[in-house]
Amino acid sequence: MGSQLGKLERRQRQYGAKDYMLGVGAAVALGYGAKMAYDYWASSDRPPSNGDVTRKKRTMESSRKRQLSDGYSSGIDSDGSSTSSRDDLKQNSTQTLHHRLHSYDWEYVEIPYKEIKQASLVVDDVLGVLENTIHNEKKNTPVRDFVHYGSVYEGLKVISPDVFDVMIPIVLETDMWELISGEETVQNAPGYWLVQRVNIDFFPMGKSAWDDTLANKFMDPWKVRRKFQNILQKVVNWSRKYRVTIDTSGNAIYLNVDYDIDTKLQQNTSRHLRIELCPVVQMGNVFVAAKKHPMSKLEAGFQLMWQQSFHVEEKKLLTDVSGVSPTIENSYYHYDISGNLANEGEIPEQKFLLWDINESNCAIQCLKIMKAIQKSDRQLGAISPYCIKTVFYHMLSHQLSDNITHWDQSELPSKLREFLVTLNNFVRNRNLPNKFDGRVNLFDGVAAEDMGKVEHFLTSIVTLNDIQLGCKLFKR
Repeated sequence: MGSQLGKLERRQRQYGAKDYMLGVGAAVALGYGAKMAYDYWASSDRPPSNGDVTRKKRTMESSRKRQLSDGYSSGIDSDGSSTSSRDDLKQNSTQTLHHRLHSYDWEYVEIPYKEIKQASLVVDDVLGVLENTIHNEKKNTPVRDFVHYGSVYEGLKVISPDVFDVMIPIVLETDMWELISGEETVQNAPGYWLVQRVNIDFFPMGKSAWDDTLANKFMDPWKVRRKFQNILQKVVNWSRKYRVTIDTSGNAIYLNVDYDIDTKLQQNTSRHLRIELCPVVQMGNVFVAAKKHPMSKLEAGFQLMWQQSFHVEEKKLLTDVSGVSPTIENSYYHYDISGNLANEGEIPEQKFLLWDINESNCAIQCLKIMKAIQKSDRQLGAISPYCIKTVFYHMLSHQLSDNITHWDQSELPSKLREFLVTLNNFVRNRNLPNKFDGRVNLFDGVAAEDMGKVEHFLTSIVTLNDIQLGCKLFKR
């Protein structure tokens, strides 16, 4: 009896071990099969589906927190050599450039709706107080309602809603002022204008609210900015919700705003944005902004020049792109940080120019990716973001002239490469003409040494294959 029990126990142990090994083998096989299926899916060359977008958005918050600490950085050393190891190259070789561009766009470039909405509400609060203060002093500073423009309001802002551009339209009295083209001056400055006081015999000095900003009968842009700065000083401490400081060191009046402040916590948890206020004068179809000429520090004759603004022409060109519509029903910003659709009451106001979500057209997506690369890379940082937009405008114009209004989604990698090559050609020639006034070179004022670094950087990457280009541009 005892021997039979022992035999039975041995058989149970024997068959139990076999079943266990079979179970382990099946689990390994299933796991390996699942991994192969996922690798095939992840490396497939296709735009993300709606489900992919939702998954991306749901992981965006954790991804963005990781990026704030680690950051996306260029994989190019200052000498143009690659900092990617062979292991990095091997690991990333299974991902196509198309897939990496979409990952970079959704995880890093696009701004979650709640961030844009919260920042824009802060800007509206600050500007509301400022406008009321200025209008109360309308006898001394007659202005029209502020005009929102720039990347945030064009739907082209990338990475973070940290800069908002606002124009302050100055009201000039009839028959007292005229514009003189910079080309008609000794300085021969295309793209710049002088604002001259005229008919002084009929309208003596003191009749205009802006006579206190004159220098040799011309309106001084620095004095105009100074006049608004004095008003701003009265309102910077109006709210306990925000910390507002003024900076006038650049080409505009900058309001630095800290918001989302938690006074109960010891550490600094506030967010930061900057409002760039720029006084502008409009006469007919010409807008001129109180921004300095690059030569103003070297020659006194340039100090009274006002820079021409082409924001109206830019908006028209952008709206000519296929897949673009100034509607708010189909906007990138309608997704909150978790991937859920925003509530109806949270829809942005019409002051935003918003793009239709058209996954078949990658034109705007390509521009935003290039803007993010420029903002994140130390070599390309030597040129302004407006230079990137201008290259895009030139590309658009050439294709619109050939009746090409559609950049197919499958062309995103080739369009990015075309963007880099086109920019490199402009850099090599040291001339980037303003799209709306070809006599203006946007590279004027950029140091020769910085232009050399930009050229070296671009030349080192435009000939790379897709895998190398992806590893160098989007190394984490």
